[in-house]
Amino acid sequence: MSSTRPECSSGTENVNRHAEDEEPRAAVFRYVPHAIPDDEWAPVADFTRESVLLVHPGSERQAIEAMRTVSQFVVWAHREGYPLDRDRMFVPDAVERYIAVAASHLAVSSRATRRSDLRRFSRQITTKAPWAPDPPQLKQRRTLVPFTQDQITRLWEIANDQSTKIRRRRFTGYLALGLGAGLHPHEMWKANVGDLETVHGFLCVRVTESRHPRVVPITAPNDEILAGFLTEPPGAPILAYRPRKWDRSPFHEMLRKADVPPGCPTITPARLRATWMVDHLTHGMSMGGLTTLAGFTSWRSYQPLQQYIPQPDEPTLFAQAVRR
Repeated sequence: MSSTRPECSSGTENVNRHAEDEEPRAAVFRYVPHAIPDDEWAPVADFTRESVLLVHPGSERQAIEAMRTVSQFVVWAHREGYPLDRDRMFVPDAVERYIAVAASHLAVSSRATRRSDLRRFSRQITTKAPWAPDPPQLKQRRTLVPFTQDQITRLWEIANDQSTKIRRRRFTGYLALGLGAGLHPHEMWKANVGDLETVHGFLCVRVTESRHPRVVPITAPNDEILAGFLTEPPGAPILAYRPRKWDRSPFHEMLRKADVPPGCPTITPARLRATWMVDHLTHGMSMGGLTTLAGFTSWRSYQPLQQYIPQPDEPTLFAQAVRR
């Protein structure tokens, strides 16, 4: 019997808030989709958990995301009459119908992600289902485009025009950590007020929760923004936002709660970081020095950024080469 109500909302906003740093297996068994009625979840709960464990999620967050996706599909498929047999339920026709019927309320990009995940999971957990092998993926090298000065000015205008204090705090902290210190996304989330300290007379951020611990001096005027947070407790997160472990795009979620006008440049940690690197190289910092501050061991993936760095004319270059 068909149902027209959406099955793509499992109430993950209220799921597992008490779970901190769980192993993937523990996260699977503790997951409870509150938006799915108990009488529909109970008959398929064990089957769903067993199916997700066959996917071998590598982290707690991956486990939660897999449970969210698979639980919604399994409940819908069970209601549609599919048996609790992975080779008979996780089949191409069922996945395609689920996306077309039960996920029609989602944005196109969300439907595409849900479809891709289910197809990938299904290939992993079935042995007889008629799934063709995944076609080889073409690797596309995308060059990050740093923000222009006009765009940076506009971003700060938007950040300072936020309607509430907490929104201004999040937006300005995000820009200052990205444009001022070039932190990686996970380093931004872990950065607390207590990580700000003065070294050699300059305000810096000490990066500890990283594979590359380091101290990064904060460029002006971003240092002034972050200095304004020093009156807060050391444990206060600089972004004033703790991402939920099941958020696929935590920075998108944070900005979704902000006042972002139409035409605002797309803001990502990678683009802020690229802008920070180009700014340093434009002002003469050596690649070796930048490598140390940026916390990476190879410059290769960032070589395309060279096109955004002003190059000296030939006479100047030659004079530099012969040290005159």
